[in-house]
Amino acid sequence: MTEPSLHSDRVDSNRANAQRAAAPPLLYGLDERPPWPQLGLAAIAHLLAIVASIATAPLLIARGLNLDAAATGYLISSALIVSGIATAVQILRVGPFGSGLLSIQGTSFAFIGALLLAGSIVDRSAMTDSDFVGLLLGSAAVGALCTVVIGYYVERLSRVITPNVTGISVFLLGLSLVGAAWNNFQFTLATTARTGPVYIEAAVVFVVIIGSAWLASRLASGWLRLTSITLGLLAGMLAAWLLDDLTPPAAGAAQGLSWLRPLAFPLGFDVVVFALLTPIYFVTMAEAIGDLTATAMLSRQPTTGAPYWRRVRGGVMADGLNSVVAAGFGTFPNTTFSQNNGVIRLTGVASRAVGIVVAALLIVLGTLPGFANLFQWVPGGVLHATTGLLFAMIAITGLRLLEAQPNRRRTLTMLIVCTLAAFALTLVPPLLADVGVTLPAWLTLLFGFPVASGALIALLWEWLSS
Repeated sequence: MTEPSLHSDRVDSNRANAQRAAAPPLLYGLDERPPWPQLGLAAIAHLLAIVASIATAPLLIARGLNLDAAATGYLISSALIVSGIATAVQILRVGPFGSGLLSIQGTSFAFIGALLLAGSIVDRSAMTDSDFVGLLLGSAAVGALCTVVIGYYVERLSRVITPNVTGISVFLLGLSLVGAAWNNFQFTLATTARTGPVYIEAAVVFVVIIGSAWLASRLASGWLRLTSITLGLLAGMLAAWLLDDLTPPAAGAAQGLSWLRPLAFPLGFDVVVFALLTPIYFVTMAEAIGDLTATAMLSRQPTTGAPYWRRVRGGVMADGLNSVVAAGFGTFPNTTFSQNNGVIRLTGVASRAVGIVVAALLIVLGTLPGFANLFQWVPGGVLHATTGLLFAMIAITGLRLLEAQPNRRRTLTMLIVCTLAAFALTLVPPLLADVGVTLPAWLTLLFGFPVASGALIALLWEWLSS
């Protein structure tokens, strides 16, 4: 690894100073503890920004895999509890793990598409649902362990995974997930006798979320913007109740307090599932670097030099460790949430103490089965409309990453070529199958997953043009 020049050091220092100057003033810094009223309000703001997302990710995966109510309820409860534990590890720093920043962890949406694709290609005929979920979790745990190892060399990795590669990967991820949400919405319509309520619920969700976001921009209201998804979900649930379209969870949902169970699903391993999840770990790692950089900037901490990279390395390694813990207790991979940076900017509170309160609240909510079961009442029209908008926001995030690049013409060319090529490659296996040509399983898998193929094309492009 070559040493940066003195000029590049000055450029990095000037950029970091400009970033910190642009960050809003803080009421309470990283190591300051606000009084309880301010502490509690800031913690609730963070909780509202992420709790629906944490619970919705395992719910989508469980429904996509056709798991029963008991397994779904446990996945949601354990996701909340593990997110609390993971947040504490990220904030408190356990050995080399953790950023020491106000970084909130939660179940990652990025893995939904890959896990559901795995559910469609793995032969489940000889496995119970529990064994199958364990196979997915075990494969995810191996990928997370690789993240821990690779995360130690994150500074070198950042020179390979450029902002262009990251932006294109995030855009393709969001686009693929929007397509999955649309297919799920169509399935909901096809399996219900009353399609009218489904359309109405989806329309209510869209109007409330988009309307509140628009109103927030007009009123400069950060609170309204941060809670728009939660408001849309609640409005959709209200519409479903008025339309008599709320269906309680099937019998078997957990009763009483919910606790984490070690190896709740017996862990297994499948090389195809592992290969499917590997590119997603690189995408989430790149996202985590960006999120942690933003948190450091907002917290008035260095965004260059050894202290910065120590935080980022610890944060990325904590992402991996927390995902291993998640698999061990029966839920899906974790990642650092970006929306909490908006809460820090809004409240002016970057105190680690706030994050510890959020962690405790997540654990408490996870132990209450009524809270987890509440999400199982969400009708398909509400759920898929809400997640469709969330996934669209992921795609928009990718575009914003690309928009910030200096050579916009080159970046736009890369985006168009990689996107068209990635989706064109999905047509190759079935076209070849029609003429009697069967591709190797790993190549069929790569072609069938636009995030993986698009990211690989972008990586090759950057490597060949460097």
